[in-house]
Amino acid sequence: MGEAGVVRLPRPNNGDLIAWGVLAAALLAPLPGLIRFTGPPMEEGFMLLFPQLVAAGKVPNVDFLHLYGPGSLWALAGVYKVFGASLEVQRLVGWFQHGALVVGLYTLIRPWSRLLATGVALTALVQVITPVGLTALAWDGAIALAVWSLVLATASLDLQTAGPDLTDADISPPISRWVRWRPAIAGLLGGLALLYRPDLIVAIGLSLGLMWWLMAGRDRRLLGAGVAAGVAPMLIQLALAGPARTINGMVLDPVLRLRGGRSLPSPPSTTELASTLQRAAALRTNGWPLPQLSPPMQVAVWFWALVLVTLGVIGVAAVLWRHRNTPRTARFLALGALAVGVLPQALQRPDTTHLAWVGCLTLPAVAVAAAELMRSKGWLPGEWRVKGHLIDANSANRFAPAIIALVVGGGLVMSAPQYTSRAYIDLVGQSVGINRDAIKVSRGDRHYYYGDHQRAADLQAAIDMLDQRAKRGQSLVVATGDLRFTPYSDAIVYWMFPELVPGTYFIEMDPGLANRAGNGLATDISNADWVLQTRFWDDWDEPNDSANPGDPLPNEVLKEKFCVVGEWDTVVLSERCR
Repeated sequence: MGEAGVVRLPRPNNGDLIAWGVLAAALLAPLPGLIRFTGPPMEEGFMLLFPQLVAAGKVPNVDFLHLYGPGSLWALAGVYKVFGASLEVQRLVGWFQHGALVVGLYTLIRPWSRLLATGVALTALVQVITPVGLTALAWDGAIALAVWSLVLATASLDLQTAGPDLTDADISPPISRWVRWRPAIAGLLGGLALLYRPDLIVAIGLSLGLMWWLMAGRDRRLLGAGVAAGVAPMLIQLALAGPARTINGMVLDPVLRLRGGRSLPSPPSTTELASTLQRAAALRTNGWPLPQLSPPMQVAVWFWALVLVTLGVIGVAAVLWRHRNTPRTARFLALGALAVGVLPQALQRPDTTHLAWVGCLTLPAVAVAAAELMRSKGWLPGEWRVKGHLIDANSANRFAPAIIALVVGGGLVMSAPQYTSRAYIDLVGQSVGINRDAIKVSRGDRHYYYGDHQRAADLQAAIDMLDQRAKRGQSLVVATGDLRFTPYSDAIVYWMFPELVPGTYFIEMDPGLANRAGNGLATDISNADWVLQTRFWDDWDEPNDSANPGDPLPNEVLKEKFCVVGEWDTVVLSERCR
């Protein structure tokens, strides 16, 4: 409470403007490089294609495999309707999602310290922006929505804690009307996060459930109503696809059937990389002046660090639980609950992408845990010395958050630079033309970037031939070189041919799904007009079920009914025999 019983809400100051400028610069610096960088062709392919299929009346889990909620597809369909479905638009949406997460973390952590908030936001940035570039994945959008949900929910809790019977006259500056509805907006954002990624139910349930429990009266009802409104559009998906297909596509396929072909040994090896895509990322080097661990050891250290700091967050939460009704402790508990809830992502597939997806929440949570523990327990030293000058305890309090941020961020930089800070610097360099070696593959005004010259040349030749020979309305299947193995696909080719019809349910190809006997892939190929096979992924090698051959029937149908019209080292184009 301020003077005369008035609650004074914080206002941004010059320091906040500087911090926002730093974050904006860090987000903008790699953007030109990322716009022209090679990305994941399957993920970017289906994030470009699926929203257009939805806009054309197609239904996820009926007309095409989609393992997540429909929310991101609906959002992208709207964006593409306004701005067009280009690679650049899709990547800018991904960049916006990353930016929303980074700014959301800063806003959530700002009550402890501007330096702490800036440091951990930058630590999150170098993790989320490097594994798959600017792909507008549902995970990144869902995490950003979840963090902003906590920003609004905890801000509402701050106001409630200050006084449940406050009126506008008690607050300076006066509250605008929308502030009273913040709990509802917080719930809405949390519900929309589940609409993007239903598998976040545990993480969002823990964090928003805690907020609901700490709230009271009208705020509690508004939060619950907001969550219900956010997830309500899932009823549309259930009505269009039916409960059986929806559950099969969003629950059984990703949780049961896909797990064997995508999971990796946990904990990861300290001597070799298990992920095929991770091994490819480790090949790129741009010079690094500091000593570093081997790539496998970096992954292992990163994994164990996330596990241990998650345990630390849980331990601090237990110590501070009795202070749960104080605003800052409630903030920490909410962020910690969200971080704990996403840890299974790192446990089931500990590659650098999933470690980054978890670490962007876990490392901020442990930084806040340390700051809140010090604040509540008075564990700061009575005096500090910097370059021989004595600093009093109050000054030490101001320095401590900066030191925490340096320890957390510096620990990441020193332990896993290959996949975080080093990769980020590489992307910034590419933005100004340094080490830029992505090769463009194009058809008309649609293009994509590959990192291998042979693959790019072969695919370009196949695209050119298909462009000359295919007729509007014919169907195309983009597949692997050997259809018994379906670890990945170059789904980006579908997007390059909008006048052709995707000829299979398995636009996204996954082991244990696309190559499972009786799944319909052989029938899809039998009915297709064209099959384009990329051998890019024939050397896929992971210690999981992706190494097990699947149904041989699609290969037999392809051999019996199709004639090869173009063959290169890494690409084969076949047309139905006349």
